[in-house]
Amino acid sequence: MNMKKHRGQIQEEYDLVMTNGDSVGIIEVKYKTHENDLKKLERKMRNFKVLFPWFKDYKIYGALAAFHVNEVAKKEALERGFFVLQRSGEVVHTDCAEKLLVL
Repeated sequence: MNMKKHRGQIQEEYDLVMTNGDSVGIIEVKYKTHENDLKKLERKMRNFKVLFPWFKDYKIYGALAAFHVNEVAKKEALERGFFVLQRSGEVVHTDCAEKLLVL
């Protein structure tokens, strides 16, 4: 079940959220990715600490996950510092940016 949160004028829905002791991973899940999904992920990452203030001191990482990843979107995601998760047969292939975006 997706996480939904509303606070003031900000309202977001998060597909997957993972956390450990000091980090949060926000994963935007799509069947097929597009470049505009990256803007949505960045917005959700920016709004996360406002919507969930108890995570204010956590590092926030972003990832785009899909069955089919558009090569342009994949390249752009890695350039912006996101993880890219893509299904490959029975496994999930993970690509990681050289420099991760951490909020």
